Amino acid sequence: MDSLDRRTLGRNIRQARHRLGLTQEQMAERINMTPEVYGRMERGNLVPRLERFVVICRVLGETPNRLISSREPATADEETSEAPDPAEVPIEDLQRRLGANMREARKRLGLTQVEMAERIRMPVDLYGRMERGETLPRLDRFVTICQVLGEMSDQLLGLAPPTADKPR
Repeated sequence: MDSLDRRTLGRNIRQARHRLGLTQEQMAERINMTPEVYGRMERGNLVPRLERFVVICRVLGETPNRLISSREPATADEETSEAPDPAEVPIEDLQRRLGANMREARKRLGLTQVEMAERIRMPVDLYGRMERGETLPRLDRFVTICQVLGEMSDQLLGLAPPTADKPR
């Protein structure tokens, strides 16, 4: 996974929305965002916060990796896991789950928090707060964390691949 490319993210979100037959207005309403701001995100001018990104994934029936990746989205018959549904996960639980998974992945690599913070160009105290589950990183920083840890975003978030909701 490379660093976050806003245009790729926007394109992937737009393509997933089109596959569901949703308008920008319908999608914006489902994720509690104004259509104007949502349009900026699809054009690659805006990156959503991580918690909003998880909601977008849920509504579109896509995994975080599929929307972030420059590769083509996978087919619907891919294997699913027993991880929780993103729509069911409160932000506090998401923070704790991500923090614990980041800590485990960092330790597997034999890195200290200081070394990890240096690699992702972040203050060590902020990185420590993320590992303790007190805060979430920005989406672009999250992608960098995934890259450094060599982990897929879906795995770090501990979320099950969603299934697409039917358009209303």
